[in-house]
Amino acid sequence: MAAEREHALAALVMFRKFDPPVFDGEKVEPWMVESWVDSMETLFEDLYTLERDKVHLATRCLERKAKVWWKWIKRDRSSDLPPLTWEEFQGLLFTNYFPDSEKKKLQEQFRKLKQGNRSVGEYEREFSHIINCVPDVVRDDRDRADWFERGLRPDIYRAVHILKLTSFAKMLDRALWAEQGNAHVREEREAFERDGGKKRAQSGSRAQSKSRKSPKYPRTQSKGRRPQRCAICGGNHVPRACGKREGKCFTCGQAGHIS
Repeated sequence: MAAEREHALAALVMFRKFDPPVFDGEKVEPWMVESWVDSMETLFEDLYTLERDKVHLATRCLERKAKVWWKWIKRDRSSDLPPLTWEEFQGLLFTNYFPDSEKKKLQEQFRKLKQGNRSVGEYEREFSHIINCVPDVVRDDRDRADWFERGLRPDIYRAVHILKLTSFAKMLDRALWAEQGNAHVREEREAFERDGGKKRAQSGSRAQSKSRKSPKYPRTQSKGRRPQRCAICGGNHVPRACGKREGKCFTCGQAGHIS
């Protein structure tokens, strides 16, 4: 008995040296429970913690509402039952702070998740966050990659879909590269359109300035042809058609000669 107490104390002292995270049970989001449990398991692995010590050490990190919850669990549990295993403790913790109703909400959110106007990095963070909370939404790494691909924006989806990638890490890497390439093409196009607009504006202004300049040689206004006036009678007809010509000159209208 004394040896067990000494072992438990030594394990607790070593555990606390690594400053384990606390869980207070207040304003809890699903990811907080997952994150705390993951931190505990990582620390257990680093310290080679025995299975029988895990619940004892983890419950020393409970505070406030979570500590009260644990007291109620211990009180309601029969003394005839064996100590809780780490797996059983997690089950009770998740049932209380991450019920099935919340899991279903996240599962539905995961199925509808799309990149939208977000960057690939922002989309990936929410995608991975939901998987961390409800790991059973994907079967394996390939399934994770497929789900991620389905939610990508169409322009990025087209770029990665033809590659037939089966690894999530490769899928994420290619999606990031596609996003960067699309951004470069968009910048080049916008720069071209800006430069083209400037050239068109300059060309238009030059054309307008040329049109405003007066011509070097002024144009003579065309005049309509006036009807020929008769030299004999002054009428609006040619002299040859004049009824008063009587041998008079067609040019000067005088008698004695004919033009």
